[in-house]
Amino acid sequence: MPVKIVAALPEPEAPETKSPPPLRKKTSIVTIELGRGRRIRVESDVDMEALGRILDVVERR
Repeated sequence: MPVKIVAALPEPEAPETKSPPPLRKKTSIVTIELGRGRRIRVESDVDMEALGRILDVVERR
C-alpha cells in the first residue's frame, strides 16, 4: 500500500474548564429558645443585624 506523509494535525482544543464553585464554609443550625414554647432556628452564619430585627419584631408581639 502506498503511504502518504502529511503535516501533523493540530491538537484538539481542551474543553473549557469551569472553576469549581467557591467552597462554602461549614455551617450549623443554631436554635434560639424565646420562651413560651417559641424558638427560632437559623444557620450559624446568619446576618446578625437581620436576626436582631427579626427578634425585635417577634418580641413585640
